[in-house]
Amino acid sequence: MLKARGLECQKNKWYRDLQMMANSKYASTRETTNLARVARIILGPCTDVLCDVLKKEIPPLTLSQKVKTYLANLPKRKHPPITKEQERIIHNGNYSDFDITLLFFLLRNISNISPHAKQWGNEPILSDRSVSANIERIRLIRNKYGHCTEISISDTDFNKKVLEISSVIQDLEKYLGTSTVYQDAVVEIGNCCMDPEQETKYIKELLDLNKQIKGISEKTTLIENRCVPENVTVLYKRDSLRWENDDRVFLETHNFPVMLDQVRNQPYITFVGAPGSGKTAMARHIALKLQKEGYEICPVKEINKIEDYCNRNIPQVFVIDDVLGIFGLNEHELHMINKYSEILRDPINPKTKTLMTCREAVFKNEMISECILVKLENVVNLQSRENSLNNDDKQNLLQVYNLDRDLLSSRNLASSSRMFPFLCKLYSNKKELEFYGPTFFLSPVPCIIKEMDSLKIHNKLHYASLVLLMINRNRLSENILNNENDGTIENQKRNNLFVEMKRNILRKCKVVSTTESFDLIDALLQMEGTYTKKNGNEFTFIHDSMFEIIAYHFGHQFPELILKYASSDYIANNIKIDQHTSQKGQIKIEGENVTFSEKNHENEDIIDLCIHLHESQNQMLAERLFKDVQNGEFYKVFGNESLKSQSLLQCFIAVLEKHSYYNLHSLLLTESEDSKLCTWNDKIKYPLNENIRSMALRCEAHFCVMNERLIGFHKHIRSKDTLLLIKIVKQMVMHSWMLLLIHITNQ
Repeated sequence: MLKARGLECQKNKWYRDLQMMANSKYASTRETTNLARVARIILGPCTDVLCDVLKKEIPPLTLSQKVKTYLANLPKRKHPPITKEQERIIHNGNYSDFDITLLFFLLRNISNISPHAKQWGNEPILSDRSVSANIERIRLIRNKYGHCTEISISDTDFNKKVLEISSVIQDLEKYLGTSTVYQDAVVEIGNCCMDPEQETKYIKELLDLNKQIKGISEKTTLIENRCVPENVTVLYKRDSLRWENDDRVFLETHNFPVMLDQVRNQPYITFVGAPGSGKTAMARHIALKLQKEGYEICPVKEINKIEDYCNRNIPQVFVIDDVLGIFGLNEHELHMINKYSEILRDPINPKTKTLMTCREAVFKNEMISECILVKLENVVNLQSRENSLNNDDKQNLLQVYNLDRDLLSSRNLASSSRMFPFLCKLYSNKKELEFYGPTFFLSPVPCIIKEMDSLKIHNKLHYASLVLLMINRNRLSENILNNENDGTIENQKRNNLFVEMKRNILRKCKVVSTTESFDLIDALLQMEGTYTKKNGNEFTFIHDSMFEIIAYHFGHQFPELILKYASSDYIANNIKIDQHTSQKGQIKIEGENVTFSEKNHENEDIIDLCIHLHESQNQMLAERLFKDVQNGEFYKVFGNESLKSQSLLQCFIAVLEKHSYYNLHSLLLTESEDSKLCTWNDKIKYPLNENIRSMALRCEAHFCVMNERLIGFHKHIRSKDTLLLIKIVKQMVMHSWMLLLIHITNQ
């Protein structure tokens, strides 16, 4: 009885389901069966014929190695377009396990099948019956029915599609040289009986397959189109996320729309302004706006990276900070701009932009007058009458940083420092600066220096950590402090120098030399957002101006350490000789006791953040300049304004006189691993004594300087080397250092 009731219930349920299906739009019809048949044809004969094509192109025994080679040759750290599971299936070598997703990838990327006339990924022309064209047609048929919103096909469309598929399979079977087994299978599927469960199964398989194909196709296309290595892309994304966080307090000033239009109309723009005026923030803000329009952000440090990473398929925005140097003109960077000027003017993608920043003082250097960066239409000067902040802009900036809009009067707003944006950030993050009130915005450098005076006395560890950050050229981490390195000789030398620097700095700052690294890092962390910022595991100054202020503050007290450890770039641009130092009350040194006068802090214009040395310190500077010459920094030495001081020049000549002619000849005129200048050709056919060599060299240099071209006076002198020598001589002549030139040539 119970069994009978159960059968009756099952029968009734089946009857109800049948009625619901009959009344539903999902009921099985001739048209839905047509779609299911197409799905079976795609998943069956189409897949099998592609499998046979792959077998003909790549024998199973060699496939695994070919795929390994393909994946190994992908750009470093880029995700492969196939999954680990698909790799495992490939390495098993059983072609019957390959689905159409995997087959399409292998035929397109691993086999030697030539692309059709319209190239892979595009619809082939009707008359093209090549193998790749027919593989492409199967892909397009699959895409069409994998994307279709209807779950049915009319008889007319079904018959047309079956004929099209049969034609494709016929061509591929001719290529294979086999029988008509797959054509026959298409005919059979078109006429066989199918039930509703089979229809649902094949339609679902087709839709799932399309998702897989779409994913693998997108991965392959992404790899083909990507020019920036994936590991670099990760860094760029990290930078852009940090930019987005900083951008929350960016203010679009009154003339921002005009500046943005200028960027849109030009392939490259240089933002010029004083330190702290918002050059970097402006470039990054515009880059982020372009990113929302589909641009790829590439924050490069060197202009030649544009050539490496430029992409014709997607628009990019390259961002380069301090493109011509930080403290002064970097001749190497200028050379690179001139060398790669074409890629700035005419990027391979016409939408691509390059946004650069440059300090106003660097931009005024006469050496860049012929550089493409100075073209008026490619420059946005933040200090120009049109672009400089007006009073409304400044009040709005105060408000953005949660400061009182009325903190400064209209008169004070108009007279405030050009580094107003940076000052707002600093003032909002350090409550102690509120003591100075409006004065901080009118004359900020003296205020910050007074803060450093206080920090040096009351918080020696924090001050020492800032000095270490400065002396290590604006990068410091726990790994650096702990001297962790890869063990190479070069890094070991660098670490030994850092250990010496650290010991000397801590002693001068009156901090015990055994201070733990984590204490110094913790001090930098406590000043994050005020004086420092953290990028990954490394700390840097929150702004270049802070670097210069710390160098200025510490360097006036201990110039010997700055001369010993600072970069040649800093020495060339920030060390000055002052013949009347005592009258300015800048510095008085008596052994270890240093008195630091603040008379020169009363006016921001007086404080140029340069370290002014007394004539008694010329010897230290001269020795440092000669060390830079030994390191090949000729422009930074011979372009140094301080060498115009007769007293320093005499000291420099005295340093030269300590070295023999042969040493100077080797340094300046002989090619070696370390020398960046010229050499004599040793393969001369007749002997020359030193007098003849010297005279020949001087004559050639003289003629070349006078005629501003290479004459080739003696063929035993290499032309490229002579040209380099001429650059040195011309530097000396240009800067009127005839005394130095005469001394060298008379040796």
